[in-house]
Amino acid sequence: MEFKNEPIRDFSLEKERSAIRSALDSIPKSLPFKIPISIGTKEKYSEKRIYHKNPWNPELLVTEVSLSNANDLEEAIQISKKNWRHWKEQPQEVRSHLLMKVAENLISKKDLIISVCIWETGKHITEAELEFAEAVDFCRYYAMTALEKLSPKKTILLGEDNLYYYQPKGIVGCISPWNFPMAIYTGMCVGPLVVGNIVLSKPAEETTATAYEIAKCFWEVGVPKEVFHFLPGLGSEIGEAIVNHPEVSVINFTGSRDVGLSILRSASVVLPKQSLIKKVICELGGKNAMIVDADSDLDVAIQSILTSAFGFQGQKCSALSRLFVHENCYQKLKERLVDAMEGLLVGTPLDFSNRIGPVIHKESFLRLSQIQKENESFLVGKTSWVPDEGFYIAPSLYEPPSESSMWSSEIFGPLLAMQKISSFSEGIQLVNDSDYALTCGVVSRNPKHVLDAKSKIDAGNLYINRGMTGAIVNRHPFGGGKLSGTGAKAGGPDYLYLFVEGKTFTENTMRQGFSRDTIQ
Repeated sequence: MEFKNEPIRDFSLEKERSAIRSALDSIPKSLPFKIPISIGTKEKYSEKRIYHKNPWNPELLVTEVSLSNANDLEEAIQISKKNWRHWKEQPQEVRSHLLMKVAENLISKKDLIISVCIWETGKHITEAELEFAEAVDFCRYYAMTALEKLSPKKTILLGEDNLYYYQPKGIVGCISPWNFPMAIYTGMCVGPLVVGNIVLSKPAEETTATAYEIAKCFWEVGVPKEVFHFLPGLGSEIGEAIVNHPEVSVINFTGSRDVGLSILRSASVVLPKQSLIKKVICELGGKNAMIVDADSDLDVAIQSILTSAFGFQGQKCSALSRLFVHENCYQKLKERLVDAMEGLLVGTPLDFSNRIGPVIHKESFLRLSQIQKENESFLVGKTSWVPDEGFYIAPSLYEPPSESSMWSSEIFGPLLAMQKISSFSEGIQLVNDSDYALTCGVVSRNPKHVLDAKSKIDAGNLYINRGMTGAIVNRHPFGGGKLSGTGAKAGGPDYLYLFVEGKTFTENTMRQGFSRDTIQ
């Protein structure tokens, strides 16, 4: 079977808009979503809960989330140990078939899941559609990759039979982020599940309802609840408990640099009763740059900058944050970019004509507002109108000095720093002058410069003459180096190897006679 990416709907068509509009409009009557803990076949609600409010209408409560704790984790692990053998000994064809059915179940609930995501995050409808397709792609791609890449390999010689095969590593803790609650949550869980592991899923506090709707799509088609648990809660509580449990063999984490490095430190300590070395998979963000060359097509450059820096309000680990523009086109591009930013429509994602929505919550709003205030003297231009109500941050362009933290710290918002360069080689040097190496964009019509970029830029994903966000499964395996992560390439052919270990059987077949039992 050939893998094909899930198609994207065209929301310029009225029939597509009306379908999703109906689902979006139905959500408020179901609010707040009350999210349980799911351990094996048991679901329960805890007394201790957290709450998430709608980002464009902060008076509206979207989710009421039960908080799991260390006792819940221990119960999930004991249930998993009793049921793991049956799951891991299923033929790969059976597990892959189940995950293909998950993809179809997701598609059957597409409008509901996308609508829940929008009400939790404030994501634009097109961004949400793209993300949902990625979630479906992860299910299909990993199911097919497991069959293709992880089949046992035999080597038969005269007098010797050899078998190399893969077995699952055991219990995998999946701690996922809020900014891609459909795609990343799904991909982080599908990978270990399809090769026979136990998954303890800990979704982000802000997007638990989206993750819960997706988890139900797994259980409904037959993925056993005894091997796929749902443990919502705080990272500082249940997340930390998962990381430190001696029987959790793999930590699969996407999130902030500080938390990721803390996980790596914790996992390096072998605790009492621990008989394994934990594997840690981290994707930790970026400080991503784009170079606009002297001969660039400025139409391509402007469109690439707008989508890369301000799509989903800059709340992507891949988002453009540092812009280096050749002096020959610097002033012209800056003027056009400021004009284009003024034309960005900011407001609720329920109005499909808007392109920029709110940031995720009050904490992000206050943090980004403070950065704007501190860098006000370096402001070049910004979108002048934003709604008064809601957590809206105006897309903004700055020319900060070289010592500014805007050049080094991950911002995670629609704030872009811009600098003039005298040569393409200077641009490459500035791009690489970072602790991160996740994504990078290059806009150039010079073949030599494009070749230099490919060979010299430190980035896990390099995008040329296009936007630098929106990695597509199979086509753009995603992940970076340096402090951007441990190098896992999600959506690529090697990802599943992170959740298995190889085992070798070698047998001497030159027997000297037979045992008595075989000839009776």
